[in-house]
Amino acid sequence: MIVDLNLRGDLVIIVGGGNEGLKKVNTLLTQDCKILLISDSTNRQIQNYVKQKKISFKQMKLANANFLKAYKPFMVLATTNNKELNRKIVEQAKAMHCYAYASDDPEVSDFAFGSVINIADTVQIAVSTGGRSPAMARKLKIQAEQVFKKLIKKEDIYHIQLQDFARKAAKAKIATFPERRKFLYGVMNDNHVKQLIQDGNLKKAQKRVMEMLGDLI
Repeated sequence: MIVDLNLRGDLVIIVGGGNEGLKKVNTLLTQDCKILLISDSTNRQIQNYVKQKKISFKQMKLANANFLKAYKPFMVLATTNNKELNRKIVEQAKAMHCYAYASDDPEVSDFAFGSVINIADTVQIAVSTGGRSPAMARKLKIQAEQVFKKLIKKEDIYHIQLQDFARKAAKAKIATFPERRKFLYGVMNDNHVKQLIQDGNLKKAQKRVMEMLGDLI
């Protein structure tokens, strides 16, 4: 089962600054969560993310998992090259009632990471083997990515962005969920909106949404 967790505003701790740690950082950057990477060393790309204030970094020599007690994370990802340490981190995270994952130990992890196809930082499509074969998941992702990038057009991305705008605007003005849903479908099927999106004019499409919303009030 693939589940898209809402991590907005939550703290996710990644332990380990190697290639696996970097992969997990890249996966989480689009999730609007707080990312803290803890490691005794790191690489240039992670250092760049720290300079850009996309993530936080704490340099620490790790011997056990006691350091986790100083934080209140929602999720902990153990990606060191020490399997015994990774397991200790997972055990401590679970004792703290956090979601826990070890890159080298799917059996003790609460979930598995799929290989994610990321389209314009708006659409994410996961290919997962449930931890049975990460290598095959990556291979299938590469094959599927070529198809989806042709299938999902720029207009689709604009529609998604416009729906997000419309949903937030409607939440402040329309009281009930059924009424908001009806409004959002109305936006998606509005011929004027469709033409503006086809023309690539997202700002005018947003203005049209506000006009439609005003007509309801």
